Amino acid sequence: MPRYIVRRLLALIPVILGLTLVIFLLVNVIPGDTARLIAGEYADEATVEQIRTTMGLDKPILVQYGNYLLDLVQGDLGRSYQTHRPVLEEILTVFPKTIQLAVTTEVISIVVGLFLGMSAAVRRGSLFDRGITMFGVLGLSIPQFWFALILQLVLAVKFGWLPPSGYQGGFDIYIILPAITLGIPSAGMMARISRSAFLEVLPQNYIRTARAKGLREKSVIWKHALKNALIPVLSLVGTDMSRLLTGTMIVESVFSWPGIGKYGYDALFYKDMPALQATVLVLAVSICLVNLAVDVLYAAADPRVRYH
Repeated sequence: MPRYIVRRLLALIPVILGLTLVIFLLVNVIPGDTARLIAGEYADEATVEQIRTTMGLDKPILVQYGNYLLDLVQGDLGRSYQTHRPVLEEILTVFPKTIQLAVTTEVISIVVGLFLGMSAAVRRGSLFDRGITMFGVLGLSIPQFWFALILQLVLAVKFGWLPPSGYQGGFDIYIILPAITLGIPSAGMMARISRSAFLEVLPQNYIRTARAKGLREKSVIWKHALKNALIPVLSLVGTDMSRLLTGTMIVESVFSWPGIGKYGYDALFYKDMPALQATVLVLAVSICLVNLAVDVLYAAADPRVRYH
């Protein structure tokens, strides 16, 4: 297992280098003069040129990219044009809040989706099974921003059960509405995938053998079928976690959740290029690390993966 993990880590190096190049080029083709944005709308040309020279913006693009990589190695992500604070400090402040929301949502979706999918597979063809299938389709079809507004109007404004938006400590009452908004599509997809996985596992010979030995049905499902049905579920967990880390921009904005999604949205709105560039880079690297974690879980669940 350690050798497998080391191989996967080494394979990430060229991927991350490629990401830095793509992100650097994309941010630099966005319309707008960076030096002018820093200097302000009413600054004279001499000030703008001085800023351009100081920041190295007058150098060739490859030289700028080399300087960018050198700064990254030193842990320097630049300074925000809006707050004039180091971007790394701001990222370290907002990113844990997005992780809190993503982890809470993922736990909810795994518990709810896996239970519903397993129950639907055991009751295949029943009314309950059809209801779970419809739940999965609706969860994926409802626009998140619309669903977030409906939850705010009903649960927060009309009944006053939950606060409509805001943040206090993370794992408290304020996380419920954004976690439900993000968790419904995840739970629906988890239910559909886990249902399909259990339907493939339940007709297998070892399941028949376990039943023929007189084992209780709960023991057959939880001890024999569950482990072998988890591999496609693990794949979905990795994909869904990546979606949650990168797709929370709208939900965080609606619920005023001060995570990296809202931070990136504000950076894009104000054309804060260092903040925007750092946000995209952190999210891209996070997706790579999530995929690495899923590969390791694959190898733990199925030892044959380690030898490919």
